[in-house]
Amino acid sequence: MRYNKVNEKIISSLVQIVGKENVILDEKTLENYAHDETPLYTSMPDVAVKPGSTEEVCEIMKLANANMVPVTPRGGGTSLSAGAVPILGGIVLLLERMNKIKEIDKKNMMVIVEPGIITEQLGNELAKHGLFFPPDPVSLDSCMIGGNIAECAGGPRAMKYGVTKNYVLGIEVVLPDSTIQRYGGKLLKNVTGYDIINLIIGSEGTLAIVTEAILKVLPVPTVIIDLLVPFKCVEDSVNFGIDVMQTGLMPAAIEFMEGEVYRLVAKYLGRNLPFAEAGAQIIVELDGNNRELLRKHYDEIGNIALKHGALDVFVGESAKDRERIWEPRKNASDALKDQSKPLAREDLVVPKDKIPELITRLKQCVKQYNAHLYAFGHLGDGNIHADIGVDDTVSLQHGAFIQKMRREIYAITLSLGGAITAEHGIGLSKIEYLEMALDKKQLEIMRSIKKIFDPNNILNPGKIFPQEK
Repeated sequence: MRYNKVNEKIISSLVQIVGKENVILDEKTLENYAHDETPLYTSMPDVAVKPGSTEEVCEIMKLANANMVPVTPRGGGTSLSAGAVPILGGIVLLLERMNKIKEIDKKNMMVIVEPGIITEQLGNELAKHGLFFPPDPVSLDSCMIGGNIAECAGGPRAMKYGVTKNYVLGIEVVLPDSTIQRYGGKLLKNVTGYDIINLIIGSEGTLAIVTEAILKVLPVPTVIIDLLVPFKCVEDSVNFGIDVMQTGLMPAAIEFMEGEVYRLVAKYLGRNLPFAEAGAQIIVELDGNNRELLRKHYDEIGNIALKHGALDVFVGESAKDRERIWEPRKNASDALKDQSKPLAREDLVVPKDKIPELITRLKQCVKQYNAHLYAFGHLGDGNIHADIGVDDTVSLQHGAFIQKMRREIYAITLSLGGAITAEHGIGLSKIEYLEMALDKKQLEIMRSIKKIFDPNNILNPGKIFPQEK
């Protein structure tokens, strides 16, 4: 596919659509939009544009489609699959100005929002009305709802509450040809035809640009209690987590941090953390509306932990104590980025009982490449984040080195009945490995869907599929 560069005529048209102050051309500022949070991927856009309405998005897409200019939609830029990298240049579409909460509907337990609202800000506003939006990616202080929808974001609470797709009831979108479409509505049930909403959710900005969403929300739990449980080894911690999930107690989250990651976080934070010598740390979060019942539940969980060899059980009921328990987990990603040379940031998923074997085999695998594997993530749903770091900076420059290692990592994961991504998506970083996970027919169907939505392939091109020549 041949694309055109953004020329002066196109820039002039963009200025007419959104105003001069919302068209970014200076190279220093554009560098902010040349990458996301994925290591090693960067590509400069020709221009970045900040629309303020659905109509402006529509006009931008009409212009881009007519001139065969690629468009990369971007929310908070927190992608970990290079999904927001404008690999073919063109226009980066920044949705940050479209950040309104249009309606909080308490009667129907729904909220209508624009895509540029930051997830944490939405949560803060909903809390004033006794409501909350359950999906809670760790980047919630900077990621945006539009990006959450594009990636079908999850987070620690996914084991109890599900992921983004479980809460999106309706969307307004702009298609690549500039057509505005609405799907769904304030409806909990709707089987009128194919489920186009859930086709767009998780499509990584390749099918349509979400400009409005109707989200289901829930009442805020009035009581939250967190437990920090250190274990001697990974296997004991995983067996504990599985045992807890079989009791029917249903924690909101069961989070896992390998000991090596926990110690790196302690170094990053510059202070001692409890039981830093442990082989694994588990965080269990309980929520509900009856404090005495939750205390009974955490007593039961504590007994299960001790049965599995827990070194101790720390309980946090106050906001301060809970924040202290979660601080290492919330800082894991930044600590690894600061304390190691990141080569890849994987989000693998396997059946929960396969997690110890996955980690053991991956460590053996990356050791052959003089690399280190740092494991943490969502034990409650089998989603393990595996950051790969190296000491030898020369290795970072050898693409074949990285590709061979990642191919082996994915082969191990698939052999355990897993998948190569749980919540980060394919984006740009996993394109060449997709054929390992999906068969030829599946890929053919996906390409056909992309072609129906985007026949000129201008919307986030170069993602998910290899470029056709």
